[in-house]
Amino acid sequence: MHAAYDEATETTGALPPTLGEPNEVWNEDEVLDQALRLVADHHRALGLSIGRRVFSPSLAELRQSPLGRDLRLLVAASYGDALAEAAKAAAERVRETLLRPLVADAYVVPTWFWGSELGRIVARAERMAAGEAAFVSLPQAEAWLGVEAADLAAWMEDGALPWVPDEAGRPLLRRGAVERLRIVALATARADRPIVEDELIQDDRIPA
Repeated sequence: MHAAYDEATETTGALPPTLGEPNEVWNEDEVLDQALRLVADHHRALGLSIGRRVFSPSLAELRQSPLGRDLRLLVAASYGDALAEAAKAAAERVRETLLRPLVADAYVVPTWFWGSELGRIVARAERMAAGEAAFVSLPQAEAWLGVEAADLAAWMEDGALPWVPDEAGRPLLRRGAVERLRIVALATARADRPIVEDELIQDDRIPA
């Protein structure tokens, strides 16, 4: 089953927030309202599928819902006006609500989401909350891991390397995930080479 964000689109005929140029200006209130309507329509469709008629809340009620408050918090966080931990938690809840398949234990954020207006709001909030030091660029990750860009792209697609776009749409990889992969690569390389007596093996530290 598709994620709520996709299913509501199919059920109602509405479209997700449109893709556009990174510097495009959009109405944030309209973007948030569209997401709220999609989730409400999806919820109503699920109710009908099990024979339960679901009340359709007004837009004002949707804006005051937990999801509506999370979306407003992300907008504030994207301008640096929210606590980092609150923004991180809100971003995770919003992504799960919109993108997690109903019967799945885990999910991967699709690339198209980051190109949408709502995806850019979420990405900006996550960057502001985590700080610049929490991310590395693709060239940095290639150098640290010693792999080709195609390998990184595959890992990003299957969720092994979480990422968010910068303001220009370029991928920023989570530093922690890159470091974990680097530790595995270093451990594998050491296991494959002969151990020399009295060899001093020092931890390779990645500069912040």
